Amino acid sequence: MISSSGRIFLIAGHVSLTGLLYGLDTGSIGVITQMTHFDDSIGSLSSTQQGIYVACILLSSSVSSLTSGHVSDRISRKYGILLGGIISLIGTIISASSPNFASLIVARLITGIGMGQAISVTTVYLVEIAPVSIRGVAACFLQTYVVFGIMTGYFIAFGSHSISGSLSWRLPFVIQAVVAVVLCVGMVLVPFSPRWLVQVGRGDEARQALRKVRPASAVDVEFDEIQQSLDPEKQQQTASIREIFNRKYRSRTALGIFLMSFQQLTGIDVVLYYAPILFRQAGFTSQRASFLSSGVTGIVMLVCTIPAQIWVDRWGRRKPLIFGGAAMAVCFIIIGSLYARYGHTTWDEVTLASNSAQWAVIVLIYIFVANFSWSWAVVGKIYATEIIPTRLRAKICAVELVANWVVNFIVTFTAPMFLQSSPSGPYYLYGFSTVVAVVVCVLMPETKGHSLEHIERLFEDKGSRGESTSSSGSA
Repeated sequence: MISSSGRIFLIAGHVSLTGLLYGLDTGSIGVITQMTHFDDSIGSLSSTQQGIYVACILLSSSVSSLTSGHVSDRISRKYGILLGGIISLIGTIISASSPNFASLIVARLITGIGMGQAISVTTVYLVEIAPVSIRGVAACFLQTYVVFGIMTGYFIAFGSHSISGSLSWRLPFVIQAVVAVVLCVGMVLVPFSPRWLVQVGRGDEARQALRKVRPASAVDVEFDEIQQSLDPEKQQQTASIREIFNRKYRSRTALGIFLMSFQQLTGIDVVLYYAPILFRQAGFTSQRASFLSSGVTGIVMLVCTIPAQIWVDRWGRRKPLIFGGAAMAVCFIIIGSLYARYGHTTWDEVTLASNSAQWAVIVLIYIFVANFSWSWAVVGKIYATEIIPTRLRAKICAVELVANWVVNFIVTFTAPMFLQSSPSGPYYLYGFSTVVAVVVCVLMPETKGHSLEHIERLFEDKGSRGESTSSSGSA
């Protein structure tokens, strides 16, 4: 007999295949664009073309993220994820069979629409379905799968690059399509979110859904708490964009957008998408060495994500963001200083004049990735989702993800040109951006150990005290 927590973990493990899809793409795409057989099939890409191809998936993801809140409010979290999985499947099939660069761009845009939809709703679903005691662990499944996908994607692409013909770069897309099929088939069996069911007035079904994932003694207590947290007058009404920015909620909306934007301004996706370029600039001149170094990045991420998966509900939310962010900032600022001191740039190449500086940069990149993996990779998205009220969660989380995808697109699109023109500049920019993020995190309230409904009251009480203070000052 599987325990209620075991059922939650099984559900989280399947739904988080959306993260595996994203991770497989992230881990493989940089290696794919560096393959000789890719050049033979599609043609050699300029740095601008490479930036467009790699980053365009983020642009379409941002568009679908914006609509994902409305979609999941209308058709449910469950079917919202299924829809994203189907669209991702279509995109990966087209990628695997593309004959030219134009069709690859179209395929990547379609894949992005699916991934943006699926990942946006997955985070909401996991936070809503898990009990408070394991909410962080359950929500962390998504990031763990992303990281596992990144590592696996690196090594799939590294292993396939030696295959003769175009199958070398098409195989990673075929594997992504298989994962998408498994996700879609399994989504038929997962339960609806109880909080969504209550929100749309299907109380009896909500009780049934809770019985599948909670001990019998906890069902009525949690159901009543969910009911009490919803405004009876607005129940069965979907939130409007104007409402999520009104005075009562805008501070939480702004904080969530900030966290999701600055998660990308740490510069992590420059490392993930362009690891072969970073390691080549740092001294690994052979293609094989830079590919292998990229794979090691995936291993480091996975190893350092596992402790967060286990202990995130013990560590809390603020401390990982503060201490992990501080370590990341130090790493990038030092790397920027090393490139400023020892870096040399020509029209087609960046080099470091000092052998010790080369090794320092490589080690610091790994330390940066390790600290991102146990902190901002895991906790930022959980916190940004927890602080939002149930009725508004899908809409606000959609806006947060739009900010995340848009900033990710800008960072990823500009990275190849930025790294070529000013090797130290990107590291300084992202390092000092992370410093700003850490300062904000110091001021945030802790949400560890609180139910979603209690977190809502926590922020409302804080807002009420702020308004009272303001009124007293005016008087």
